[in-house]
Amino acid sequence: MLTFVFCSFKGGTAKTSSALHIGACLAKYHKKRVLLVDFDPQANLSRGLGIDPDGAETIVPVLQDKRAAAEVIQNSPVHGLDIISANTWLDGVESTAPLVGDLFAHLKLKKKLAELSYDYCFIDTPPSLGWLTQSAFYASNHSIICAMPEPYSILAFNRLRDYHHSLAANEYISLSCKGVILTFWDERGATNEKFLEAIDKSFPGLIFQSKVRRDISVNTAIMYGKPVIDVKEKSRASCDYQKLTDEFLERVGVKPHLESSIASSLGRK
Repeated sequence: MLTFVFCSFKGGTAKTSSALHIGACLAKYHKKRVLLVDFDPQANLSRGLGIDPDGAETIVPVLQDKRAAAEVIQNSPVHGLDIISANTWLDGVESTAPLVGDLFAHLKLKKKLAELSYDYCFIDTPPSLGWLTQSAFYASNHSIICAMPEPYSILAFNRLRDYHHSLAANEYISLSCKGVILTFWDERGATNEKFLEAIDKSFPGLIFQSKVRRDISVNTAIMYGKPVIDVKEKSRASCDYQKLTDEFLERVGVKPHLESSIASSLGRK
């Protein structure tokens, strides 16, 4: 199982939507088994799939050794796409027993996910560098960074670059960045060139060519608790995420499913 941490040290970059929709496209169009792990107390990833985080089993008792990871997995509206939910109790979980007395508590998520078998696991993180985000990095093979074309996003990029470099010296982590997703993209943006140059300086050659444009269809899909590919398959966002998923597979060295090109073309015409 390849595990990816979706990260951004700034909120509002469509990090959660990207994890959800790439996972959904992998399951629907490429016949992959994908596990989403909601590791953000805001639980927006769970809500995006129609799951009430206050009425569902979550990752919290798993971290506390009260439940096995397999026991809290829930199905999503997309066949092949499963999720482990979160809720507000995840905030500060590192201060509860047995984590609070465990010198290696930051490895707990990695150990729990090792019990599972999927093609891909995507971990959604808070937009900060706290215990939750650090644990997600420890549990992952690769990172996917999300950014939007604005100055504050560039500042967050510098922090991400430095953090990735610091991880290289850690014996418990073997992690590489697989790509940078650009969201809320406007081809007519006056600062696009400078923005791309700044990102490429921090993460050379890692910007995905497929960019995600702003689309109200994503908000509509959230209201239905389903991915946009199930609500408005021919929408701009659906098209963008399908193409981005194809490029993601190329990055990890996997050929698309034979039927995926037919299915994906529905959203590209």
